[in-house]
Amino acid sequence: MFPGIPQMPVIRITWLRSRGAYTMEGRGFSMDATDRGLLNAIQNHFPIAVHPYQILGEAVGTTEEDAYQRIQRLRKEGIIRRLGGVFDSRRLGYYSTLCAGKVPEAKIPILAKLLEGIPGVTHNYIRNHVYNSWFTLIARSQGEAERILNDIREESGVMDIFSLPATRLFKIKVNFDVSSEDIDEEMSGEELDLLGDANLSSAKNEPVASYPLSSREMALIQVLQGNLPDSPTPFTVLAETLQWQVEDVIGSTSHLLEEKVIRRFGAVLRHQKAGFVANAMGVWQVNPEEAAEVGKIMARFKEVSHCYQRPTLPDWPYNLFTMVHGRTEEDCRDVMMRISQATGVSAYSMLFSTAELKKSSMQYFLEEETY
Repeated sequence: MFPGIPQMPVIRITWLRSRGAYTMEGRGFSMDATDRGLLNAIQNHFPIAVHPYQILGEAVGTTEEDAYQRIQRLRKEGIIRRLGGVFDSRRLGYYSTLCAGKVPEAKIPILAKLLEGIPGVTHNYIRNHVYNSWFTLIARSQGEAERILNDIREESGVMDIFSLPATRLFKIKVNFDVSSEDIDEEMSGEELDLLGDANLSSAKNEPVASYPLSSREMALIQVLQGNLPDSPTPFTVLAETLQWQVEDVIGSTSHLLEEKVIRRFGAVLRHQKAGFVANAMGVWQVNPEEAAEVGKIMARFKEVSHCYQRPTLPDWPYNLFTMVHGRTEEDCRDVMMRISQATGVSAYSMLFSTAELKKSSMQYFLEEETY
């Protein structure tokens, strides 16, 4: 479609009734009930313990070694994109926003290459709309984010790039339920934060206070934001890296989770490879006085993983955003129609992704030398 820009891959997942397993077409990979049980268990609650795989094995009725080998296989096959901490940007003192741009086709590769080199840009998609470029940006402050955006405009030659920070959050649901044939599409997480700003704390738009991190905690975050080591005792490996006692790593990690600095600790899945191949950014034109109530109704739909209120633009009247998921584009259209019927909102649009140009995890405190 665009020179040098790959189109989004489509991976077909087939349910084999006779075997009770999901198989990826062309890959010969299948997940049985134990695999699915482990995936469901570790998305939100990977055990923060010396022997986490022993705990997981007992939870699904297998051994520590078998649980470890299965999860390693799921990581190798790409079902698990990352295993580690998912952080609340605002609790870390960062600012995040969703950016929308009207980009001429000839400039899309130029902008893509520029955004690829900016660590704070974690996601970048092309969507089927006059506002065709959508990317998330995380920075140390709002002023820094605005400076980066100005640099992006100047270096790319694209002036029509705008920041649409979330002003109200109604829902972030971060899990796949892969436990049965009738997949319950409740999903997303940091790696599927296609709308950006996965760090607001409530639909009341209450300010989120930054947490006073110590230098030791910053050092811990630097290793927790990556992939857990491929070891049956990953926290022991992290302790050796930090030159800490393993009890200190476990205690400090648990404390950061309790303080909501870590939003969740677990697995981030590649949604296409887990069978969730269709998604649409549904945008809605809602009376501002009714937005709070309408947003709550939209958030009740299980197919909606994210629901936010955002600013409008002179030629962008949409103030509510929903990420809608299904097995097909037609599924997504059906969900949007049902949301419209439930809310009485008829002015809406659906933006499907045509190219995925970047998807990465934010790396915090890269500039700090903490260990």
